[in-house]
Amino acid sequence: PSLGTPRQAAVQGGPRVFAVMVGISDYGGRGDLPYTAEDALKLAESLRRDGVLNPASVTLVDADATVAGVKNAIARVGAMAGPNDIFLFFYSGHGSQRAGTVSALEPDGKTETIVMRDGQISDAEMAQLFAGINARMSLIVLDSCFSGGFGRNVVSRPGVVGLFSSEEDLTSQVAGKFEAGGYLSHFLRTGLSGEANLDGDDMITAGELTTYLRRKFASDVQDVASETMDGQRSYQYLVVERGGVQLDDVVMRVANR
Repeated sequence: PSLGTPRQAAVQGGPRVFAVMVGISDYGGRGDLPYTAEDALKLAESLRRDGVLNPASVTLVDADATVAGVKNAIARVGAMAGPNDIFLFFYSGHGSQRAGTVSALEPDGKTETIVMRDGQISDAEMAQLFAGINARMSLIVLDSCFSGGFGRNVVSRPGVVGLFSSEEDLTSQVAGKFEAGGYLSHFLRTGLSGEANLDGDDMITAGELTTYLRRKFASDVQDVASETMDGQRSYQYLVVERGGVQLDDVVMRVANR
């Protein structure tokens, strides 16, 4: 198989994905969600089956998905990911917004959060956690309401890609027709399992993955209703923040099938 450009050829295959995968369906009876815990479990199983998931990776679902547990997992697993590795943080569950102050990072004056079992992790806190990671590429994938608001905070230095299921002031819906907690969760899994390898070589590049996800959202997430906190109605769209990551940067090798 083609190894691509010299820069691409330097990317090593094997269990190079150091992942923290979080899914919460059981919120203790308050706002429980279908399929979202399964999103994390299915992604872990899929990456493991494809031989790319490093054994240091962690999956936290439902009661195990506490603020401290998730922050500790990101710090611990992130510290193990070196310059030949990918760090992935994946989350499927509730997202929220709370009042903050207007700034360049928060032009609407609202702080976006992901909702754990016992509290919330904000976009600013997530940016701090990602700042300590020295992987070749870091991915943050959030399938949650208002998730697009994490983009400006986290995708703030080279080598970070953000994939978010909706714009920062809009809700995300459950993807019941795919038995998935969210559309992004479902298509991330199918894409990384090989469908995003659009040119059939042994690599999935950042350009291929984002093109694949955009195409799937365009064809399968048409007219999925969405709304703001104060009830303004719109539709759900994928948000991609590629930052300094180039189109031909390799997300992962999919060889050895």
